[in-house]
Amino acid sequence: MKAICLITGVLWVFSVVSHHANAQDIKQMVVAVCSNCHGVDGNSIHPRYPNVAGQAREYLLAQLKAFRDKSRKDPDAHAFMWGVSAQLTDGQVVKLAEYFSAQKPAPGKPGDAQLAAKGKVIYESGIKSKNVPACAFCHGITAHGTAVIPRLAGQHAEYLRSQIKVFHLDYRPGLAVTMKAVVERLTEEEAAQVAEYLQGL
Repeated sequence: MKAICLITGVLWVFSVVSHHANAQDIKQMVVAVCSNCHGVDGNSIHPRYPNVAGQAREYLLAQLKAFRDKSRKDPDAHAFMWGVSAQLTDGQVVKLAEYFSAQKPAPGKPGDAQLAAKGKVIYESGIKSKNVPACAFCHGITAHGTAVIPRLAGQHAEYLRSQIKVFHLDYRPGLAVTMKAVVERLTEEEAAQVAEYLQGL
């Protein structure tokens, strides 16, 4: 039902937003559509939906295009993002990526301290006995990511756990191939520990 409401909302927005969207048009789109899941400033209040504030422009561009061409196939992408992104022009994709990348990420929300402490070790050092590399090697010691590698700092633990499961199933294109090779060596408990640590950053 929520997906239907979102699609209805986005169709209305696209009827009033020009193909050469300016900043005011994009803010209108964000308020009417994107904010339902991600918040007006890109900081989601629901743990199922990711925070997108402060993500790199290049990463956001890649994800929006993957939603639009349906190459990102995880269940939530199919339910919420395929219909919305199908209506986006190239110019709107760029403007949305620029808008959310410029927003300030909210501070992390520490959870279970014991889980987070174990997750910190995995994130920073990996698990040598299982050939699991340190997450920090790609995502950075502060988990701020790079141009094409996502920021994980302060991300909802629930969302991170769900995406780790997604990487097992070839639902995400591109660098997800690398992630699959890593997450297949993690237990659910270890994945939860890493997610708990990252949520608190």
